[in-house]
Amino acid sequence: MCRLSFALLALAGVFGAGPLWAAAQTFGLDDGRVVHAARAHAEWVHEARTLERRRDWAGLLVWGRDWAAADAGSALACFVQGRALTELGRLPEAIAAYREALKIDPADVWALNNLGNVLRDSGHPREAMQAYRAAVEIDSGYMAAWHNLGLTFYLTRGETGVMRALRQLEAVDPKLAAVWRVLAIDYSLTRDVRVAQEAVRVLRGLDHVERTRLLRIVFDEA
Repeated sequence: MCRLSFALLALAGVFGAGPLWAAAQTFGLDDGRVVHAARAHAEWVHEARTLERRRDWAGLLVWGRDWAAADAGSALACFVQGRALTELGRLPEAIAAYREALKIDPADVWALNNLGNVLRDSGHPREAMQAYRAAVEIDSGYMAAWHNLGLTFYLTRGETGVMRALRQLEAVDPKLAAVWRVLAIDYSLTRDVRVAQEAVRVLRGLDHVERTRLLRIVFDEA
């Protein structure tokens, strides 16, 4: 418990020292996203990646809107608009763009993660946690969303909330408590993805019932 209290104090210092750090999902820096685009959209994808690398957010927004006009059914076009609008500080419009992407593709965990970031930064942490939760329920190995869920949980519930969730998880299954401690505290402190890899490996090994139990306790639904 002493180690945990020290970690919580350190975590509070991290959050109070400067701008909030969140795991935002980029559009084009991970080639894995590109495989979801049809061949006919190769030019749209290539240019969006180029604009993002250049951090040309105004240009990316225009490109995303042109893309959506050419293909109203493209979730990717909405996603890149959300990225650009977020970086431009136009958060209500970014929320709308990500929600539009999710209307087209409700299982888009990248859009859910970034929607959570924008909701949190707009002063809606509970809605943000629901977005992260939806992402990890779809993909239990998506570490960015687990990180953001743990970080936002701490910001919303504080040390008391973290301790209560850990006690409840410990009473149900110590394995679940250990996983949540790593994701909610250790990962947020270090920002080192390697810290979370073992916890996510364990998470992937949990069955649906166990993962649901963890999330219900964390969200006070038990």
